[in-house]
Amino acid sequence: MRVLQELDELLCSDDEYDRLDLFLEAAELIGQLWTADVPALLALWQQRTPCWQQRFTQASSNIDGALLRALLAGLLQIKDAGKGIFALMTRLPPSADSSPLSEALLDYAQQAWHADAEQHRQIQMSCWSCGLSGRLLKRLGLVSWKEAGL
Repeated sequence: MRVLQELDELLCSDDEYDRLDLFLEAAELIGQLWTADVPALLALWQQRTPCWQQRFTQASSNIDGALLRALLAGLLQIKDAGKGIFALMTRLPPSADSSPLSEALLDYAQQAWHADAEQHRQIQMSCWSCGLSGRLLKRLGLVSWKEAGL
């Protein structure tokens, strides 16, 4: 829990975060988180600003795979989780599996696709990077991303 508190303080730091380039320190702390930290992390996610969420996702290059999956599963349960889900999807392995999480991410992407045309590029890139692109195209009834206008 100490690591999560330190990470929270770091991500909340106003001008210092950018001025001191604390991105690498945040990435190191994220790499030290455990799956057991997910409930507290989800609580923070809901309490903090979009800036905090964006800093977290940008610094999550060292995130543990099990932690990432648990965090994504939790974020899918939060209404208005923000764009963090799509940003974190890019951290998944490039080949999707047939897990319940993959199906839930596809459901989320499909709903977001229909709800907000401005997110189409982000959705495409996120699904492409984690291997869900073809499956999303099929769900959308499209043959290619070119057909989708991308």
